[in-house]
Amino acid sequence: MPRSPSSPPTLRLLQRRTMRVLVVAQLLGACGLAAGGTAGALLAEQLSGGPAAAGLPLAMLVLGSGLAAVVVTRVMSSHGRRVGLSAAYLAGAVGAGQVVAAAAWGSWPLLLAGCGLLGGGNAAVMLARYAAADLASRRARSISVVVAAASVGAVVGPNLLGPAGALAGAVGLPAPTGLFLLAIPAFLGAALVLVLFLRPDPLQVAEAATPTTRRPATAGGRAELASLLGDHHVRLALLVLGVANLSMVGVMAVTPVHLHDHGVGMGTIGLLISAHIAAMYLPSPLTGWLADAFGGRAVAAMGALLLLAAGGVAALAGSSRGGITGALLLLGVGWNAGLIGGSALLRAAPVSPSLRTRAEGLGELGMGVAAAAGGGGAGVLLATGGLALLGLVAAAPCLLILAAVATAGRRPPGGIADARAASRTTQAGVGAAPE
Repeated sequence: MPRSPSSPPTLRLLQRRTMRVLVVAQLLGACGLAAGGTAGALLAEQLSGGPAAAGLPLAMLVLGSGLAAVVVTRVMSSHGRRVGLSAAYLAGAVGAGQVVAAAAWGSWPLLLAGCGLLGGGNAAVMLARYAAADLASRRARSISVVVAAASVGAVVGPNLLGPAGALAGAVGLPAPTGLFLLAIPAFLGAALVLVLFLRPDPLQVAEAATPTTRRPATAGGRAELASLLGDHHVRLALLVLGVANLSMVGVMAVTPVHLHDHGVGMGTIGLLISAHIAAMYLPSPLTGWLADAFGGRAVAAMGALLLLAAGGVAALAGSSRGGITGALLLLGVGWNAGLIGGSALLRAAPVSPSLRTRAEGLGELGMGVAAAAGGGGAGVLLATGGLALLGLVAAAPCLLILAAVATAGRRPPGGIADARAASRTTQAGVGAAPE
């Protein structure tokens, strides 16, 4: 007797195929993102003539990422993960092209606009973690696998700063533009992989198993927002994701400029940023396991403590390369714990499947707005009080996470028990596939 499409063995195969496709797309997409995180600040300093505006390109990127996430999740709600993620990658490729044009013409406004569109690629890389959880039983672990996959491209990308700079110089462009030249084919390749191989769409398969819970066509945006924000699990997840991104981006956005101003070469800067990015992604299997075992709340609290430590080390580092490296590593691991813990909290929140993609978009928007504030003010703080002031200001909001976790209920949401409870109430009939 043939099995139904939603039978557990079929879902296991589909989940494995989905994970393979997402991993390949992550490798390409994350490589493209290295441009905004590393070269954007250096290019901004060259175009503006000073370090005060160096954090603005990354701020525009993360703000654009948050806005793109809202649009992309609405597209996903109607057309599935494949269409939404592919469109976001295409926007990132267009943005990288605009940045190259901005460098060629010396246009500061075009640089910021391009970085905003580049955020589409960032939104795709970040939202892919939820696609990994659509059919999974151990959701935090699936999320962590996709996040970890991004580490390869994200670590390789900054190390191409030197060779890509030589390529840019050969065609008459500023050296930092080289990474943006590489970002264009990277984003296009990621989009192509998803269009061709993310079939059937995991979100549509999951929703097809629960047809009675699909969102009515007349549902209003304000009612949806009120419903999501009315849940304390969602509010805590949004706080964790936003603060973690604020603290990380606030320091990382201008660290390349701080290093460059203290005589560090571009190759070394790329290496140090690569180490930071490795710390952002490589701990994902461990933090994913911890979130499944002990709950997203515990992992989020651990991330807040690490980010506080990173701010303290940055405040004491001054021009010490070792101190800056230590701060970047702590910053990366703390951000990872915040991302995995907050994502687990958000994914386990007892909201209906019809609102789940909207919750994901809200989380990314919160991350984008918070990081835009951190990146936008980072250059001013660096120019005013140096890395010491920046580190302390960036770390302070992490106290809010610790306070929220301490005052929350005793049961740790975001772990296996909560995922199973949410599954019983909102996803009855979906046979989640173990990876």
